[in-house]
Amino acid sequence: MLTATHPFSFVLFGASGHLAKLKLYPALFVLVLKKRLPKDFSIVGFSRSDMDDSSFRKFVAKAVRAEMAEVNDKVLSEFLEHVHYHRGQYDTTADFLALDKRLIELEKGWEAPVRLAYLSVPPAIFSDVLRNLCKGGIHRHEKGRDFRCIVEKPVGHDLESAKEIYKELTACFEENEVYLLYHYLGKEAVRNVYYLRYANPIFERLSKNTLVHHVQISASEMVGLEGRTGYFEHSGTLQDMFQSHLLMIAALLTMRLEGDENFRETRFNALEQLYLPPAKDLNDIVLQGQYGAGESQEKPVVGYVEEEGVAGDSHTNTYVALKLFSRTSRWQGVPFYMQSGKRLKQKETRISIRFQETRPVGKGAYPNRLDIILHGEAGMRMHLQTKLGGTEPEFRPMILEDPLVCFGDCLPEHGLLLLEAIRGKQQWFLSFDEVRHAWRLLDPIQKHLDDPDTPLHMYPAGTAGPDEMNEWIAKDGIHWF
Repeated sequence: MLTATHPFSFVLFGASGHLAKLKLYPALFVLVLKKRLPKDFSIVGFSRSDMDDSSFRKFVAKAVRAEMAEVNDKVLSEFLEHVHYHRGQYDTTADFLALDKRLIELEKGWEAPVRLAYLSVPPAIFSDVLRNLCKGGIHRHEKGRDFRCIVEKPVGHDLESAKEIYKELTACFEENEVYLLYHYLGKEAVRNVYYLRYANPIFERLSKNTLVHHVQISASEMVGLEGRTGYFEHSGTLQDMFQSHLLMIAALLTMRLEGDENFRETRFNALEQLYLPPAKDLNDIVLQGQYGAGESQEKPVVGYVEEEGVAGDSHTNTYVALKLFSRTSRWQGVPFYMQSGKRLKQKETRISIRFQETRPVGKGAYPNRLDIILHGEAGMRMHLQTKLGGTEPEFRPMILEDPLVCFGDCLPEHGLLLLEAIRGKQQWFLSFDEVRHAWRLLDPIQKHLDDPDTPLHMYPAGTAGPDEMNEWIAKDGIHWF
C-alpha cells in the first residue's frame, strides 16, 4: 500500500479554480481519510481571490462535501487543520517571497520536507508562475529538500508551444523535477490496458497482426462544454482528446512488456511507432464534425455555436475520427481507428479488438471481438459464438463478460497521482518526449482540420455522431462497433 512518509508542502496555484474544487481537494481529503499522508504536511492555496485561512478552509470543505457521497466530519476537521491560504499576484515576485517565508514557518521542525508546486492556472499566466517560483525561492534546495513541479495537461497547443514550455520549465527546474500530470493515467481501468496483457499471457499471444484485423478506440461524451468554452473553442476535440487520451491508450496497448524501471521509455517507444498512413487526401484518414441542437438524456440542448461564449461561425470540431498504424512488429499492418466526440448518445471509453476470420464459419457467425471498456459500464467482453441445435452448423452469439472495477487499494485518479508525485514515482506521468511526439504526429492533422475548406459535418446532439463517419470507415470494409 503506497503511503507518503516524508513531510511535504503542497502549494496549489489556482486554488480557487474549477479543477481544484472538482478534483484536487476531494482527492487530498481521501488520502487523509485513508491514512496515506504523514503527520506533518501542509496544503497551501495561492490565488488572487480575496480569502484568508478561515474562508479558504470553508471553501475547501464545501468542495469536498460537494463531491463526496459521505463525509466523516472528524476527519474533515483534521484535514482542514493542514489547509492554509496565501493571497498574491502571479506576476509579483514579492508575493512569492512572502509565500516562501510562510512555507518556511509551516515547515519548521520538519525533516527534509518535499515541496510540490501544482500549476492549475491558465496558459496566459503560466510563465509568470514559473519565473517567480524560482525568483521567490519556492524551488530553492535547502536541508535536502526535494521539489516537484506538477503541470496538468495540456502541455502547449502544438509542437512549438510545447517546446517553449519545456524551455521555460527546464530554465529553472531539473527535468526530473517536472511531473506532467495527465489524470487519465491515474485511472485503474486505463492502467489495466497494460496490466491485462502483463498478467495474462493469452491476451498477449492474441495481440499480433496475424490474428488481429483492426482496433477501434472510442471515447464518447454525453456532455457539452461544461464551463470550458474558453479552452475548448481554441482546441477542439483533436487537441483535447487525441493528443493525450487516445494516443496514450494506443501506446499502452502496443508497448512491450517491461519492468517498472524502463516503463516510461518503453511507453514512449510505442507512442513513437504510431504514424499516419500515406494519403493523397487527408480526408481519407481523418473526419471532423460539430454537434447541432438535439436531445441529451431526454432534454433539449442547443448546438455548439449556440453555446455561451462560442462564435456563431465557429469551425471548432466536437467530433473527430482518425486512422493510424503502428510500426511495432507485432502490430504492423493493423489499422487503428480512433473516434471521440461531445454530445453523443452515450458516455463510454472503449477499446475493441476485432480478430481475423481465418475461414468461413457458418450461418449466424460473426468475427470474434474483445471489448475493453474503460469508462461507462467498465468491463471486458469477449464476443464468441456457439452452435445452435440441429444438423446444419448455425451459430448464436456467446459473450463472456466481467466488470472491470477496482478491487483492493483504490484511490481517485488525482489522489493516486499526487501520492506518487510526493513519493517521487514518475512511471505514470508523461515524459517530454511523449508530449513532443504526440504534437509532432497530430500537428499536420490539426492544420488540415483548421483549413476552412475541410468539411465540418454536422450531427444532432444525442446521436452517435455525423452520418459521414459510417461512410468514412465503410470505405475500408468495416463498421463502427
